[in-house]
Amino acid sequence: MSKSFWNSLAIAVAVLIPTISVGALEAAAQSFGAISRSSSTQDKGYSWNYRTRAAAENRALSECEDISGAGDCEVMVWARNACMSIAEGSNGAAGTAWSTSSRQAEATARRVCRDYDGINCTVTRTICLPK
Repeated sequence: MSKSFWNSLAIAVAVLIPTISVGALEAAAQSFGAISRSSSTQDKGYSWNYRTRAAAENRALSECEDISGAGDCEVMVWARNACMSIAEGSNGAAGTAWSTSSRQAEATARRVCRDYDGINCTVTRTICLPK
């Protein structure tokens, strides 16, 4: 193989590798998720690892509606490259939160849920997206 072939190959690799790395970082930077819930049935829908907020919210709503069939699902929380959590009480109360820490998201979701009636709320789901 000629020297010009190896020089051309080296240039192609030098250009291609940074492009792949930047593309991978951009994909990781675009990790959205959402949690939706039906107020009448308490059924939920979830999504994670979507490239846009809208896509994540649409997926969570669609899943919730498919399960509940009530037509009243709402997105309760969305996150980008963070953790999101939902806590629920036996009386139908719910609280959600997001944070870069799963513990903080869960603690805040429980607190928000308790603020409705001072009841005991339990975390029912936590989803952490790639950071």
